[in-house]
Amino acid sequence: MKEYILSFLPEQFAAPEQFRVELAGITFPFADYQVDRWQSLVTTIEFVIAGKGEVRIDDHRFQVQAGDCYLLPAGHDHWYRSDDRQPLHKIWINVAGTVVEQLLQAYHLHQHYHFPQTDRFTLFNQLLALCEQAPMTPTQRSRHCSLLFHELLISLAETLPQSHQLVPADLWRAKVYLDNHLQAGNVSVAAVARTANLSTSQLTRQFKRWFHQTPYEYYLTKKIQLAQLLLKETLLSVQEIADRLGFSDEHYFSNLFRQKTGYSPTGWRRRGQPEKTKS
Repeated sequence: MKEYILSFLPEQFAAPEQFRVELAGITFPFADYQVDRWQSLVTTIEFVIAGKGEVRIDDHRFQVQAGDCYLLPAGHDHWYRSDDRQPLHKIWINVAGTVVEQLLQAYHLHQHYHFPQTDRFTLFNQLLALCEQAPMTPTQRSRHCSLLFHELLISLAETLPQSHQLVPADLWRAKVYLDNHLQAGNVSVAAVARTANLSTSQLTRQFKRWFHQTPYEYYLTKKIQLAQLLLKETLLSVQEIADRLGFSDEHYFSNLFRQKTGYSPTGWRRRGQPEKTKS
């Protein structure tokens, strides 16, 4: 057996748009193991029990070995493969939902992908055992799985340098405000600052410290990420998507999209391809 896999339908969770497990399992060592996901819709978190491999998220590459964890957030290109001589033996889980993204942001894990020599096998094993428990209601499964997943993220956050603390509540309010207005007309920095009870200069300075972008840069980046999703998952025209995201000029939207992604909107839509494997 190459892989032991548990799979779930969205309706097996009480609020699947907030949190759900899609797949979980164990990959046993075998030659030619490789996973390639373009703009993954799931967040993958894995622990390497034995063996070695290479991982890439977008353009960032790193090597993994026994005792390492790695976390690949949704919305990115995922690629990983086993070493030819020492194939990966690993335990993993694929999750999705708004709560997952919020937890990654809150614990500052959204830009940390590799956790060397971070033995979390016990937590992974507990999570897999929980997924194996068949007689559970959607509410029970959602509660127990989300809590244990949260505990796993906390344990990884504890390995980060002290500078990576929880995002302050006022900046989190500003971020949520921006996230909730992606499909509205453009919002002003002053309006965002008011939600955080900060001046515009304070907001810009602190937002950049925690999120590595100014509020405006973050807002545009998230608009383009949503545009990528709409291009991939809907039949809306480029003009309709531009209008939905508050861009009055389709030409400006297309130029910005190309600047952020390296593709025109039409080119991005044509680029879509199916995932090659499940795990």
